[in-house]
Amino acid sequence: MGKRITDSRWFYIIISLLLAFVLWIYVGKEANPIKTSTLSGVQVVFSGLEKLEERGLMISEGADQTVALRILTRKDVWTRLNQGETTVTIDVSGITEPGEQSISITSRNISYPRSITATDSIDLQYTSPGAVSFTVSKWDSRQVEVRGVFEGSIADGYQRGEFSMAPEKVTVSGPQELVEQIDYAKVTVTQTDMNTTYSQDTTYTLIDFEGNILYDSELVTDPETVLVTLPVEKLKEVELTVDVIPGGGATADDAKIEIEPRSIMVSGSDADLENLDSVSLGEINLANVFGSLTQSLPIQLDSALTNVSGITEAQVTVTIQGLTTKILQANNISFINKPDGYVPEAVTQSCSVQIRGTEEAVEAVTSSQLRIVADLSQVELSTGSQTIPVKVYLDGSSEVGVVGEYNIVVSITRE
Repeated sequence: MGKRITDSRWFYIIISLLLAFVLWIYVGKEANPIKTSTLSGVQVVFSGLEKLEERGLMISEGADQTVALRILTRKDVWTRLNQGETTVTIDVSGITEPGEQSISITSRNISYPRSITATDSIDLQYTSPGAVSFTVSKWDSRQVEVRGVFEGSIADGYQRGEFSMAPEKVTVSGPQELVEQIDYAKVTVTQTDMNTTYSQDTTYTLIDFEGNILYDSELVTDPETVLVTLPVEKLKEVELTVDVIPGGGATADDAKIEIEPRSIMVSGSDADLENLDSVSLGEINLANVFGSLTQSLPIQLDSALTNVSGITEAQVTVTIQGLTTKILQANNISFINKPDGYVPEAVTQSCSVQIRGTEEAVEAVTSSQLRIVADLSQVELSTGSQTIPVKVYLDGSSEVGVVGEYNIVVSITRE
């Protein structure tokens, strides 16, 4: 009679293998169970941005956001999900107009880490939020003025000038609704006790039309800094003077000179102001001063200096004191530089000439000491009568001079 199966060694071997397999299946399921968990902080990535740029569009809000994924999978897969980078990709290449956008999230939008293979079972339960919402705006660029604000202090005896910027305008680009809010770009200088000119590359802030700083990472500026120059110059009070030319028997000692104002405040570098004590208004020829003369003279400074007072003219009054005047008739008239082919003849036969000097010296002068010389080098080469300026000389007296300017009438004929 044959052996029973249970008496066979192979029976027990097969039974052991089956039990081991069942145990392995059981233990594997218990050790690697299926679970549902939430994967948070999944980054949203936008594709097709170059198409938006070609259409003059951009994502102005919602460009940086995350979502949460509720996932059903085994424990070992979940572990690998947490160790890699999962992203949600949203294609924006089909958007052609600005406005609010909302695109639903599906399993096709999700990219899992490389450690996740096709055999790994991942069941997406839901996402939070269920759609990615963002705003698409028109891209705009415009130039805005750069303005300077001084919030520091200037040292005593110095003065600051006006800001200068290079460049004077900067370009701001970004969402149209933001760019349109910008009024200007502001640079601020906060140094204290300044006694030298400030000049350096400086950052700036964007200011809206309500005077508020506009902070927004979507805005792009070019350039990012500007060269800011704030002149700081020394102040100095300088006297106004005139250069006196002796003439008509008078010297500076005989003239009383009054200038209003007497001085002005100027600014400039230390070097330019170091030896500057006065500013000349010009020349006063005493030969042209009859008794008293008042005239306005411009205040002219070197280009390196600034007239801080803002007064552009000074009133100068010159009065001759302590001298006597006398009028004599001069009839000794002669010509020099006569033009070839023309004959001059004095129509004026006598001039009343005023002389000036000390009383004793003036009384000693006679008409015979006066002579009138007409220079014809600038005469018009035409026949007829002309009025020309003449020079009156007083011979034989160094203490008396001729006062004023004189003309005579000359008749010109051809030879």
